[in-house]
Amino acid sequence: MSGGEIAFLAGQMLGGLALFLFGMRLMSDGLRQAAGSRLRGMLFRITRHRTAGFAAGTLFGAIVHSGPTTMMVVGFINAGLMTLASSIAVILGANVGTTLSMQLVSFRLDDYCFAAIALGVALELAAGRRPLLRHAGAVVLGFGVLFLGMRVMGEGVGPLRTSGELQAALSYASADSVGGLLLGVLVGAAVTTALQSSGAMIGMLFVLAGSGVLTDLAQAFALVLGSQIGTCSTTLFGTVGTNIEARRSAVAHLLFNVLGAGLAVAMLRFYLWAVPAIGGDLTHQIANAHTLVQLVNALLVLP
Repeated sequence: MSGGEIAFLAGQMLGGLALFLFGMRLMSDGLRQAAGSRLRGMLFRITRHRTAGFAAGTLFGAIVHSGPTTMMVVGFINAGLMTLASSIAVILGANVGTTLSMQLVSFRLDDYCFAAIALGVALELAAGRRPLLRHAGAVVLGFGVLFLGMRVMGEGVGPLRTSGELQAALSYASADSVGGLLLGVLVGAAVTTALQSSGAMIGMLFVLAGSGVLTDLAQAFALVLGSQIGTCSTTLFGTVGTNIEARRSAVAHLLFNVLGAGLAVAMLRFYLWAVPAIGGDLTHQIANAHTLVQLVNALLVLP
């Protein structure tokens, strides 16, 4: 493969990734604006009980992902509206909720992306002074753009499937060895920190799995764990200038995900057996591993 071809495919991958991130932001912003202040008020009221806080965090994580949810929690703590102790359950729920939103993405509905884009634009044009309809249009449009991005990324990765170069690079980060496991976690954390989105990292893994570049869960598992650590950077950066309790909540988020990744490494054989046993193709296995790790960790810590 020539240098020009590689540069073209890299540009296609980056363009698809940009569409994916833009679509994810459109969906999150549309859902958040549609919910308005009512969900934020609900979050403040019910977090005094840890189970309710966990449920609220899961709901918010599914809607806007863990980073924005945790930033909202940091803002509440900084304003004196929430305590550090009550924030922990919300953070645990936000981590689980993020994985549930990626379960939807794992179904690879890219065949419907153009219809969703057309419908989303039509809803926004027809909304007029009806904000709810306009926000719904933004959600549908974001849904279409997100899957269009996955489609573009998949077309960019496709030619690399037979070249062997990408597979060779990914083999170094495989969970088949201790060194590969640690390298995969570091790479996943670094890429997620750069993208400021664990969803984008998991989405790229979906594309690699759907294109046949990734062939088994061991190749992706360490990268999944790394993405769960890298997503904490959003909150850490956002606590600059806040009070000590708000900064402690961000550190708690980081510690939970780092210790959770360590526990998942210790339970590696269990996950590599249990997730394929649940069933589904490799794309769904990656999504299930993402969910199962965070769910097990949360259930251990929540009590």
